[in-house]
Amino acid sequence: MVRKIVLYPNAILREKTIPVAQINEEMLALVDDMIETMLEKDGIGLAANQVGSRHRIFVLNTTPHDETPSPVVFVNPAILGTDGEMKEEEGCLSFPGLYLHIPRSRIVRVRAKSLYNEDLVYDAQELLARAIQHEIDHLDGVVFIDRAVPEEQTTVQEYFEQRSKEAS
Repeated sequence: MVRKIVLYPNAILREKTIPVAQINEEMLALVDDMIETMLEKDGIGLAANQVGSRHRIFVLNTTPHDETPSPVVFVNPAILGTDGEMKEEEGCLSFPGLYLHIPRSRIVRVRAKSLYNEDLVYDAQELLARAIQHEIDHLDGVVFIDRAVPEEQTTVQEYFEQRSKEAS
């Protein structure tokens, strides 16, 4: 089932998520819905709090430019290490239409559990490294405007002014 994306400034986007104690039917259904939602919305990644859940889970499409998606589930993820730096354009499903150049690490190593309670260590670079860092930020209550460089603060302000006008 495609779920509704939580939009900023909904408070759940600022809350730290809670670790998943066990994978049960509720978690499996949540993950299925998250994958379906991510693919339907053309996202590269999606954190649980973006669909209203407080669980520490995100999904990632490891083949964002291919016709056949290859989603991976990260349960209770933690970054083990990073290397390098890049500043590329980034968007967020919780901020439709806003794109900012966000500095991130070029390479990331992340540890997580799979849906089968197996330990995963995932090495990523470039776009997938960016997506992993973006989704872990979500799980920690950090949104990408928090990482905007000073020269893009005007873009953020204009975005909110436009949204305010549209809501009126």
